[in-house]
Amino acid sequence: MVTIKVNEHTKAGKALIETARIMAQKFKGIDIIEDNSLLYEKMKANHQSDLLSEPEKSNFLKELKNAAK
Repeated sequence: MVTIKVNEHTKAGKALIETARIMAQKFKGIDIIEDNSLLYEKMKANHQSDLLSEPEKSNFLKELKNAAK
């Protein structure tokens, strides 16, 4: 899984989002998840610490799966 933060107000951002939407319609394996700032902040914080305890890892994966639905 790859997370890309895109500024939707720029030409490049608009073009990337439109391309991703077209590809998501035509191909499996591409999903667009609308902004979930809380999940993003948790991912960012976890990336900075680089290590998670087992309960944190389990909770994080549950939240990630729920956000992907």
